[in-house]
Amino acid sequence: MARKRVTAQYGFTLIELIIALAASLVVMLGVAAVLAKSQESWRQLYTRAFSDIVGDSNVAGKKFNAVIRKASQDGFVLDGNGNGIEVYYYNDEDSAIVDRYAHFYVLEGDLNLELGNLDPRETLEVQTVCGNVSECFFTVAGRSAQMVLTLDDGSRTITTVACAFMHN
Repeated sequence: MARKRVTAQYGFTLIELIIALAASLVVMLGVAAVLAKSQESWRQLYTRAFSDIVGDSNVAGKKFNAVIRKASQDGFVLDGNGNGIEVYYYNDEDSAIVDRYAHFYVLEGDLNLELGNLDPRETLEVQTVCGNVSECFFTVAGRSAQMVLTLDDGSRTITTVACAFMHN
């Protein structure tokens, strides 16, 4: 009688290798899809955070705060419809006479800042603070002035609120 020899089997069969390869492929495709989606989300977040319209709104808020903080609490003029504000300040901090003005207003989609002398009334400089302005209005309550600025570049709209106290 012939004797069968039992030997230990080492390695994998072809079927086992195909199944392992298919499972690995499914896992790799899932990881690739997650990475692609996270890359797209990161790009969108970066574009939103560092777009020109966001930078312009930050610059406008900081400029408004800087001007209002050095303004005299005794003198300001708010346009009747709230589309502009003019504040008065001291050219020299040792002076007792308010002799300068700063006027924020919107003209043709730009937020402008006009700086000048009060007596005689003379415009010294006009700065364009930001563009793409779709809406801007100013309010004053006591010693506090507020600007609500909406910028729209056609693809994105952002609203910024800046508020500061007139310290002088």
